[in-house]
Amino acid sequence: MFKKAKALLFFITVVMALSGTMTVPAFAQIRSISDNLLKVGNATVKRIMPAPESDSTYADADFTEVHFKQNKADLDLNYMDNGRALQHLYRVLDSLGIENIAAVEIIAQSSPDGILSRNEWLTEHRSEAILTYMDEHFPELKDKITVSKVTESWENLSMYVAQDPNLTEKNRNKIQDIIDSDKLNVATKKTRLKNAGKDPNVGNIYSYLIKYYYPVIRNTGIYILHNVEPVTAFNMPPMIPYVEIDSLILPDTIGPAPEKPEPDSTPPPHKRPILAVKTNLPYYGFFRKDLGWAPIYNVEAEWYPTEDGRWTWLAEYEFPWHTAKDNHECFQILNLQFEGRRYFKKASYHSGWYLSGYAGANLFDICFNGYSGHGYQGEGFGGGLGLGYVLPLGKKPDTRWKLEFFVKGGFYMTFYDPYDAGNPFSGKYYYEWYDAANLFIKRNMVFRWLGPTGAGISLSYDLIHKKVKK
Repeated sequence: MFKKAKALLFFITVVMALSGTMTVPAFAQIRSISDNLLKVGNATVKRIMPAPESDSTYADADFTEVHFKQNKADLDLNYMDNGRALQHLYRVLDSLGIENIAAVEIIAQSSPDGILSRNEWLTEHRSEAILTYMDEHFPELKDKITVSKVTESWENLSMYVAQDPNLTEKNRNKIQDIIDSDKLNVATKKTRLKNAGKDPNVGNIYSYLIKYYYPVIRNTGIYILHNVEPVTAFNMPPMIPYVEIDSLILPDTIGPAPEKPEPDSTPPPHKRPILAVKTNLPYYGFFRKDLGWAPIYNVEAEWYPTEDGRWTWLAEYEFPWHTAKDNHECFQILNLQFEGRRYFKKASYHSGWYLSGYAGANLFDICFNGYSGHGYQGEGFGGGLGLGYVLPLGKKPDTRWKLEFFVKGGFYMTFYDPYDAGNPFSGKYYYEWYDAANLFIKRNMVFRWLGPTGAGISLSYDLIHKKVKK
């Protein structure tokens, strides 16, 4: 059984008669979270939903549809009604129970614009995005999921054009002839659509199709085929358009309003991470024979501007400060570094692969020559790029602990001076300079480096959280 929804949704069931029916299996009734009516200019048309392909015997079906931005395959919960659709999916699956689900069908498709090879790629990766989402959130359904792909759904476009009330009959027929032709290849169809001319009601026909129909076709549908009726606030009669609650007008046939309506409760606030602290574990294993254990103390803070965005900002401070003057050993570094990250996947809760850019500066005093006390003292700065992977140590987004693997590379430049201990040693060190003392200028040597600049395994903990409302 899936995790119970924590929110009580306010719902009013209305019965409205709509003209027209959609073709569905005779033994199944399909419910959809998507609006059954699509606003097109000043008119409305029926939404086109693909029929499930499964030959399994089932009593009922529930359809959820998510959409994708043009030329994108990432699942964006803030695009169109994706967030509401997936919220509905959670509630339906939660109420059904695994034993009552016969099959889950994922039907991915792309709109017929752009290059065919690119649309094939988009269709493939859009289906993978939904499949990954289902695997992460509903692993119990893995063996019941099937995936089908429709690259460039010309059929959907043809059905939309056929019922469009805005286009003139002549232009409707012309567009359908282009779309349904068996003699034209895909490239020719696209060219002729672009040159279809103008309609007195909508202007440029191709621009009209691009604006109203292509975004709706650019989707991936999820069919839940099951044997019982889900107990969910979205149990609407079939083909009922979505209506905002505030603007709902009840017909006289509904009867009197209830004396005490259900309370309109909203989901309770939840906590989202704001700031994580972390430390690079291998740095604590540094050891010198004469100096002993000399850990490179380090702490890093990562700020999350949004709950599920891709960008984060970091600051790191390293401060090993170890000395053993009797052995002429010194290991002192103060290093401050700033970093910006972009995670590859959106809504990943700041986990998975990321690419970063960093810049920083430091000062140091390092002497590891116990015989002569030969060391180096100076300041430096640098910057570069990094690649890493963040592994949640638990089920996201609930876990606060993460393990991070990273490598960095770039440039580093330092101005420094070598020094030696006095001989015999009197407790003082002297810069290497053999000219007049009044001519000495500190930091007269330069070192430049281009290549690897860091690697590590960091342990991270989400320290600060903030209460937010849905």
